[in-house]
Order: sequence, then C-alpha cells, then structure tokens
Amino acid sequence: MEPRMELINSVLAAMTALLAAEQVDKLQEVLCIKLHDYEVQPRSTEVMITDNSAEGMLNRFIATKRLEGTAETTIRLYYPYLIGLIRALGKPLYKVDTYDIRYYLSLYKQQRQVANRTLENMRKCFSSFFGWLSDEGLIGKNPCKAIKAIKYEKTVKKPFSPEERERLKNACTNLRDLALIEFLYASGCRVSEVVKLDRSDIKFHSRDVVVLGKGGKERRIYLTEVATMHLANYLAQRRDESSALFVSRHAPHGRMGKTGIEAVLRKLGEKTGIEKVHPHRYRRTLATNLVDRGAPIQDVQQILGHADIRTTQIYLYNNPQNIRYSYEKYSA
Repeated sequence: MEPRMELINSVLAAMTALLAAEQVDKLQEVLCIKLHDYEVQPRSTEVMITDNSAEGMLNRFIATKRLEGTAETTIRLYYPYLIGLIRALGKPLYKVDTYDIRYYLSLYKQQRQVANRTLENMRKCFSSFFGWLSDEGLIGKNPCKAIKAIKYEKTVKKPFSPEERERLKNACTNLRDLALIEFLYASGCRVSEVVKLDRSDIKFHSRDVVVLGKGGKERRIYLTEVATMHLANYLAQRRDESSALFVSRHAPHGRMGKTGIEAVLRKLGEKTGIEKVHPHRYRRTLATNLVDRGAPIQDVQQILGHADIRTTQIYLYNNPQNIRYSYEKYSA
C-alpha cells in the first residue's frame, strides 16, 4: 500500500473509536489535503507504527467502511461476525484459506443451529472483509472468492391489503398515530429516516421532504394529500416546543425513536388482530402498490432509496391476480 494512505488509514483506525462517523469523515478529508504535497516514507527505524494484527486490520476495515458511507446498522453487524471468526481461527489473516472459512461456517451452523439466511449474511460479511484485505495488499488471495452464495428459503412477505390499512387507521385513537401510519405509507421511509425528521423539514405546499437515508445519502420523498392533511392536523394541535416531527404523547414530549414507533404499530396490530404490523411493512406496501398501478420499477427504486434495483425487486409482492391478468393478456 502507498505509504501516505497507510499513514492515513493508521490514524483513522486509531481514532475511529473516539470520534463520531462525521468527525472521522472530516479527519480523513483534512489528512488527505494536508498530506497531498508531501512524500511519505517509513523510516528505517520504523517509528511509524501500523497495527497489522488481525484485530488491528479489522479496526481499519471498519474505519474504511464508515468513511465510504456504509450504514451504521450494517457496520454493527460486521464487527461481531468478524471478531468471532478471527478469534476462533486464531491465525494470521494472510494464512486463512477457503477451507478455514467453510469449516467455521459449518461449525457455527452446527453449534448455534442458525438458519442458512444467517450463514449467507456471514458469508457476505467475510467476503467484504477479505476482499478489502486483498485490494489493500494486506493479504495475497481472497479466501472467500471460491465460496458460493448459501441458498436459503425465501418467504413471501405480504404487504398490507387495502382492508387491513383501513382497519389500522380506524383503530387509531389520536391524531399522532393516524398521522404516523399515513406518513409511513405515503413516504415509504425507513423508520430510521422518520425518527430524524423535524417539523421544519416538511414542505406542505409541495408535499415533499428531503430525508437522509443509508450511507448519508439524501433523497426527496413525496406525500399524498391524505397524509399531508393528517400530518397538518397533528402538528396544529401540538403544544410542545420540540422540533421533532413525531414526539411522545406525554411530557416532556421527546422525539420518538425506532422502539417507540414500533410499539405504536405493534399495539395497533394487537387491537385489530392483524399480524406482523411494523414500519417496514408499510414501505413494502407502498412499493407493491406503485408497481401494481404501473409505476416503473426504476422510479420505485428512487423513491425507496435503494442503490441496487435487485433490492427493490425483493420488496415486491407478486399479486396472483396481476400474474393471471398478464398471462391471459399475452398468452392468447
């Protein structure tokens, strides 16, 4: 690796546990600018210290992923999977081979009784880590390259039916809950995006709002007239000083978090007898309804904020009636 980048990565790895992700981003920017006009070479006395232990490389990998804008929720999954592998194998990373990875995955499944979906997530994590090590010149060969994707049973996750959505709306006993579920459906936002929003973010005249999605990427989302109306009614009756878009109903009216929003929907599900009522199902419902009504999947991809259109396709529920209609239309 080029010595200048090695120095920068070493500093970032040392500071990543002490700084917020935004501060790490700024630190990288400053280091890259300040060192641009300098030639950096390691001294023969090896004063520059680089932690090339397995855990040191893991810390550098995590720091790099943060700088690349990888979502914190994803990064939080990387560490336990990778540190478990490193400690179980107990050998230098450059000596890890394909057999080691396969053996570890097989043993993990046997001992933990986990589903193949979990193993596939682990395989993807290992592949990302060892691919990065190889690209950085820290190991010779990526041992995960020969390990194929682990197949698992994909269950069909159904969206809400129109009747279920109506029952959930009728079950709301206050303006906040009604505004919340209509906002979740109309916007297609992730719950993590909703909790960050402030009142001032909503543009009522144009019925849109800019949200900060995964990896710090901004995108514009839109609201229906019905969702905008319920949101305006909710905000008009609030008497608190909080800037948050959705707050708890009791003093001190703090910003609603992910757990709070999920609890509201869970109670509505219990009240109506509808199973699996959670924020993400509203996102799936919007995606399915848009495609059912003729929206191009590329537009749905942009609305949901997916980097890969294949992710959007996973969200869609194939309505049997639509499939039959297409068959009868095009098979004649």
